[in-house]
Amino acid sequence: MRNFKAVSTENPELQERFDRVLQAVMDSLETSGITYLFIGGVASAGLGRPRSTTDIDIFIRPEDRERTLRALDAGGFSTQRTDPAWLYKAFKENILVDIIFKSKGEIYLDHQMMHRRRMTEYHGMKLWLVSPEDLIVIKALAHSEATPGHWHDALALLSYAEIDWDYLLQRARKAPRRVLSLLLYAQSNDLWVPDAVVAHLYEDIFGAGHGVSIKGREPSSGARLGRRFSHGEEKRRSDSHLKYDVERLREEFAADERLGELDVEVIGESGEQGPRIIIRGETMSGEHRQLLTHVAQNRFPNCHIDNQVRIIESPSNGTEAA
Repeated sequence: MRNFKAVSTENPELQERFDRVLQAVMDSLETSGITYLFIGGVASAGLGRPRSTTDIDIFIRPEDRERTLRALDAGGFSTQRTDPAWLYKAFKENILVDIIFKSKGEIYLDHQMMHRRRMTEYHGMKLWLVSPEDLIVIKALAHSEATPGHWHDALALLSYAEIDWDYLLQRARKAPRRVLSLLLYAQSNDLWVPDAVVAHLYEDIFGAGHGVSIKGREPSSGARLGRRFSHGEEKRRSDSHLKYDVERLREEFAADERLGELDVEVIGESGEQGPRIIIRGETMSGEHRQLLTHVAQNRFPNCHIDNQVRIIESPSNGTEAA
């Protein structure tokens, strides 16, 4: 069972409030005997990369939507029937709870999802999450220009989570082209995805005879994709994880208003002593240099951060540099 932290500790009041509401959601639903799983940011943080979230997404069966509203009403939430086709909402202490009973692509909470669910621990609470395979499909379908975070969450799941590739292929039938495009994009970023999985999806979509052929391609006939990976393959997987995180760290540096437009280089290295993150560049502020280390250490709590950024002193006494 994995432990995780979904909300940044930089705002302890928000974190405490989020925890209270999260517990209140579980108490309300479990007291009423409602079947549910967490999806959204909570599940993405629990199964994939560390990330922040300030709202709660629960996935329920359509027939339970009115019972869920009544249960949350009784638990002190204010509720609304936002869209009777797929979404209700609840609020407590300014924390939003999305009550989802149909995900994009006609995806519903079913017996397989419940059978494949994962438990994780968050701040002493045990949470039931949708499986990483189901969440990948949900995220791939939910991705749009307005919500690009879904795509990155799905990539992080491919990078961090232990994936049952046979089950992913089975669930990908809901959105085979979206999932295929995601897996190809992941490979283009050097994330480890088996070629056989891509070939299976390609043939399922376009049929045989399109230049892709894998012997023993039918998982249903008893041929399983799961196997033990060689040391070299495991290292490639580890390197792809590190590369993905380094890209996300560059994005964090660029988006952090406290840092501004800093010209820094971020390098990830893996070795026998563990991963190392190297930061190179120049800044005129020691505070900025320390902040770079702080942000990087939050992203990589188990890595050695080697901050090689140089501090450039500004000319003194108003004298301009020649």
